[in-house]
Amino acid sequence: MLTKDVQNVGRAGDVKEVADGYGRNFLLPRKLAIPARAGVEAEAKKIRDAASRREAKDRDEAQTLAAEIGNKTVVVRLRTGAEDKAFGAVTNADIATALKAQHQVDVDRHKIDLKEPIKQLGEHQVALRLHRDVEAHINLIVTSDR
Repeated sequence: MLTKDVQNVGRAGDVKEVADGYGRNFLLPRKLAIPARAGVEAEAKKIRDAASRREAKDRDEAQTLAAEIGNKTVVVRLRTGAEDKAFGAVTNADIATALKAQHQVDVDRHKIDLKEPIKQLGEHQVALRLHRDVEAHINLIVTSDR
């Protein structure tokens, strides 16, 4: 029985059949699962209920944050040389720091969805995955800092 959500396996409270080695060497030592035994249905229901309450609370917080962030503009400076050639790139950590400094909004850098670091000056649209069901967008302006 899973005690926490495990990607590609299941959600908390699910009773799953997994390979012996996977369960013994990965799931059990990390306390992601417990062995199924008699009376596990009641415990699974309790874990599922707690997980659904936590999920609803996280979704509500993410929706509140998305409404607060909603299409804000963030300015990030990038060092450039001759002919506006960039030295370095703007990463999700830079964007999180700029959001905190400019709008007093604290967003985990892992929730900023950048496919690759931004190396060009100008305006960019950046998606924030605040929750599995909640997404927000910000406008990012990358300016030159010589």
